[in-house]
Amino acid sequence: MVTAAAGPWWADWPKFVPGWLAFVWTLGAGARKLWLRRHQLALGPEAEELRTQLTAFRTLLEEVTSGGHRSDWFMHEDRRETSRALRDAAGRRDDPALKLSLNRLADAGKEILALAPPSRTKLRFLGGVEEVRQQRDAASQDARDMERIAQMSELAHTAQLDVQFALRRLNELERKTHGRS
Repeated sequence: MVTAAAGPWWADWPKFVPGWLAFVWTLGAGARKLWLRRHQLALGPEAEELRTQLTAFRTLLEEVTSGGHRSDWFMHEDRRETSRALRDAAGRRDDPALKLSLNRLADAGKEILALAPPSRTKLRFLGGVEEVRQQRDAASQDARDMERIAQMSELAHTAQLDVQFALRRLNELERKTHGRS
């Protein structure tokens, strides 16, 4: 019969320590990789591009609140594409708070564009009754336009808060992922 080595149990543990340490190290590295991957997906691709889009949209909102722009001002290519680009950027993000904020910004941009007063045609010099009628129509149109501009300004103010939240959330995600301050 073969007899087992009759030594104390603690004499064998030093040869198993490196294996257990490697096992624990591997589990820790795997957990860190999953954690970082989750934050990278939440942050999404092109974080700097999103930051640029958000600052451009903030500038657009500041211009909207500063004065009454007509619809032809909003038809400029960059201004028209801003809300579409934000909606596309929201689709590439995995963070629910950032995604909600970007979708709200895209909706606000769309509503502001819809509320923009139409462009004006030049009044012709007609003289007499026709000119007075045109001036009266222009004055009533100005009153309606002022209401629309006030609505646009209110929407722009709330959207500016969403831009600040989105930028703050983007910074938080970057800090968690890359360790930036």
